[in-house]
Amino acid sequence: MMDSSREMTQLCEAWWQQLATSTKVEQQRYVGRFLALLGWEPPIPFSPRGAAEALSASPYILRAAGQTSVAAYFLMPGILEPPSAIQERGLDFCLPARRLVEEARTMKVAYALVSDLYRSYLYDVRTDELLLHADTPALFNEALAPVLEKDALERGILEEVRREPRSAVARQFREWRDRWTTHIAAQGGLGGETACLAVDRLVTIRYLYDRNILKRTRYHHQQRFNELCALAVSDAPKGVGEGLLKLFHDMWLDWRMDLFEASPSLDAVLRRDDIAAPLLKEFGLLSHGKFNIATILESFNWGEPDEKLRVRMVPDSNEDREHYLSRQTLETIDDARIEVDLAEEGYRAIFHWLDRVINLYERLEVDFDAKARREQEQPEDLDLFAWSEIDASRPNACADKIAHACEQGFQVYFGNAHQHRVARLLLTLHLINRYDQTRQTVERFPGFANVLVKRPVVLPADRARQNAARGIFFDGEGME
Repeated sequence: MMDSSREMTQLCEAWWQQLATSTKVEQQRYVGRFLALLGWEPPIPFSPRGAAEALSASPYILRAAGQTSVAAYFLMPGILEPPSAIQERGLDFCLPARRLVEEARTMKVAYALVSDLYRSYLYDVRTDELLLHADTPALFNEALAPVLEKDALERGILEEVRREPRSAVARQFREWRDRWTTHIAAQGGLGGETACLAVDRLVTIRYLYDRNILKRTRYHHQQRFNELCALAVSDAPKGVGEGLLKLFHDMWLDWRMDLFEASPSLDAVLRRDDIAAPLLKEFGLLSHGKFNIATILESFNWGEPDEKLRVRMVPDSNEDREHYLSRQTLETIDDARIEVDLAEEGYRAIFHWLDRVINLYERLEVDFDAKARREQEQPEDLDLFAWSEIDASRPNACADKIAHACEQGFQVYFGNAHQHRVARLLLTLHLINRYDQTRQTVERFPGFANVLVKRPVVLPADRARQNAARGIFFDGEGME
């Protein structure tokens, strides 16, 4: 390997030294020799598709014994950015690499190599992860060559390459988010939480991509967002800011998602193309893996020790709450409520206890339907009006379960603007995921005015315990 590594380095350096007189044919000759040093002789080219053709890429397929396949794209120098510069900005792709990996996905290959014989990126196409990268031929020999050699590929070595842990992915996302929110805040003289709203909105739209829950518009908003992203990377991105604000406005108008309610100070900044266009351009260069709830939650694991603890806390069992939920019936469920205190229970408690409430609604709905069937079987004929009367008695909690939980059955106490912002984003994403998992579509997104409540000096549950200690008792059916 030592001799071939030295020869590969010399080959790449020789190619870069004669760029001024190089041709496409000459590049392909160098690429052929490069792949031969990895054991791929003769290399198998394939016809370039749209992105590869537009970038004048020379594509080859590296197929190991009919199993693992790597689409290898070789570009002329000057097109790829150094991978280290990309990662310093918290990104996973440069623009050419993003286009080629998306194209490779349509070919059903597992991996994609993008290289100019000096700078190299290796991606897992299935998960959108940047697995390995190299700024120089020497680093390529050290990191990428051992896994791209034909013999190694046939042993399945790529499946053994260590993936970035979630903590590292979350840190990269946080650094990218903080860089942009700092920039937006400085441009508009905004507070930090207001500036963060811009990224939270983009994350929410991105999270909706693969979750077809919007009943009326379906994928229309996604198509508009994709068009804006395409305009943002064009040579004349005029109108990106205005288009982005119109999309945000329609998300509020059509669905009443709290995150998209107008914010005049923020909107004034995002209307500027010189801010909106590069923001959307970089947003498209983040991997799919950064847009899951676990990673987004982990991205807030920084700063004050107490706040980091709220991110990491796992919900404890709560016998009082469990007993309270177990006592609910069809007659009492509409007035029942579970209250969560972020200061004491952390952000994961939102997911845990909201799901417990909604699951209770679903169980009681089964009970109601069974009761209705029994009543229907008693008379010989039950007309439509009689059935409508039975259905009208259905508890509100069993009709629109998620909406009722947000309006009445579930409440989260936050202590400051940061906690409110994090809770609102996580709750939005969790509800989207809940709708998707249960194959529901929505006409209108639940409002959060009754769910997210500023923490009072004394919580209702604490007041009830204090009163009980003093010998003062109330009907506790609506309390924990």
